[in-house]
Amino acid sequence: MAQQIKSFGDHYAGFLRHLKLGGATFGAILLVGLAVAFSLPDMYRSTALIMIEEQDIPSSLVQTTVTVYATRQITSLNERILTTSNLVNFIEKFDLYADERKTTPARLLAGKVKERIGINFINAEATTPSGGLGSYVSAFSVSFQDEYPEKAQEVASELVSLYMAENLRARTDATVETKDFLDGEVDILDRQVMALETRLAEFKEVNADSLPSLNMVNLQMMQRVDAQLLEVERRLFSTEENGISIAAQLATVKPSQPTRLADGQMVMSPADQLEALKTQLTMIQGRYSADHPDVIKVRADISALQTRFGLDVEPAQLQEQLVATRAELAKAEEVYGDDHPDVINLKVRLAELRDVQRQYDQNTIDNTVKPDNPAYIQLQAQLSALEVDERGLKAERAELRGQLADYEQRLMRTPQVERQMAALSRELSSVSNRYWVLRDKQFGAQMGQNLEAQSKGERFALIEPAAVPLRPFGPDRFAIIMLSVLVGLVFGIGATQVADAADDSIYNSAAIEGVQGTPPIIEVPLIMAPSGGGIVSPKMIMFGSIPVGIIIVLLGMHFLVKPLDVMFFAFMRAIGF
Repeated sequence: MAQQIKSFGDHYAGFLRHLKLGGATFGAILLVGLAVAFSLPDMYRSTALIMIEEQDIPSSLVQTTVTVYATRQITSLNERILTTSNLVNFIEKFDLYADERKTTPARLLAGKVKERIGINFINAEATTPSGGLGSYVSAFSVSFQDEYPEKAQEVASELVSLYMAENLRARTDATVETKDFLDGEVDILDRQVMALETRLAEFKEVNADSLPSLNMVNLQMMQRVDAQLLEVERRLFSTEENGISIAAQLATVKPSQPTRLADGQMVMSPADQLEALKTQLTMIQGRYSADHPDVIKVRADISALQTRFGLDVEPAQLQEQLVATRAELAKAEEVYGDDHPDVINLKVRLAELRDVQRQYDQNTIDNTVKPDNPAYIQLQAQLSALEVDERGLKAERAELRGQLADYEQRLMRTPQVERQMAALSRELSSVSNRYWVLRDKQFGAQMGQNLEAQSKGERFALIEPAAVPLRPFGPDRFAIIMLSVLVGLVFGIGATQVADAADDSIYNSAAIEGVQGTPPIIEVPLIMAPSGGGIVSPKMIMFGSIPVGIIIVLLGMHFLVKPLDVMFFAFMRAIGF
């Protein structure tokens, strides 16, 4: 059997055949919709309007420390206020869901309370700094819906109070936390600045003579000391030369003159006597042998005289050695330092010669018998004066050398001192800059805290308090009824088509052809007996009821839901036209 393809006429014929079933389905759904629409209780909504006012003092003068956008701020308030514990307090305070709380814990009903709370943002347009238009949240509304208008108004008012109090507390806490944080950071940087200043002051105190600012002074002082040292060296060299010359003259002058006795006889000095004995010894040694009594006697006299008066040392030779050693030491000191081995050896040799001379001076007759030769006395005084000058010049030279070395060390330390001081100064400057930046921010935070404490900053202002609603806003019974009508029509028409598809009866030639495979020979139409002109056929009822129902639905939507032109343009915008 070939499958029959139904045309629109066949579907329409099936609809007419099962019109009662479709009507019953439509009526049942419509009745259910009506029952639901009129069984739901009235819901009242109380709404309060809160405006977000800008701060009274221009932000260019005093900047607030709370810079959160309004949407984020309100969202944060929602999370703090609409907690389960607060919602449970609402339920208990305003006796919400009194019947349900008999069998259900209040914590499980907190979600229903949260669904009844509405927060809506109100945007406004303003000119941006670039000259364009931008939108910002200028206000928001807080609403609550309940079956009882007075209770809706009470809960909405409580929510408004919570939002305004929590906003004030949050902004105050934010400014206090910012101020406390900046105070702590400023204290830390203050201690760091003080520590660095102390380190820099101590460093300057320790290196007071090597500071970069004294570099030119140290250089000039070193040059001055160097010039003084050269002058002292010159004077010392001249003094040593004079000493050598006077010592040479002193070696040729006898300390004492011959003494004349009372009888007029001249008595020679021990040195002259020694010279005479040495001359006599030379003469008799040419005539006698070494064992001759005269030779032995003269030698004994010479030995006794030398032993008694300390004349076993040749003063001229000793003086020449002293002069030569001093000259060598002066030359060595000019070339080498005091720690050089040659300088040390010459100083030791000179000390030994002076010890010999001192011993000679102690033993010689010149120390026991006061010299009476004026020339000798004068030369000896000049030599003593030169020795004093020499010792003074050497002491001055040693002091100047020490000063010169000290200034050289200062100049050598100056680059290192400058580097370390520059590092300390950079660190101090960096920390000081951060310190003053934070000090400015600390002052700004203090002003922001005062701004919030005096309610001069951005704040919530209650423009329209929550009022007792005079009529319910829901449920939308007409929308429920219209939806029931639409659903009833769809399911009613669908029921007729389903019933027609399940009906195996033959109503036309196409069905006969589908059963036997061949079309019928002739088809006789249904002949209706005339029954008068007042009878309305089902087709007329069907064609008349559909337009009327559509018109009723459209009119209801236009006047009770939304104007049809607005709905049309919204639909066109949604599909992209």
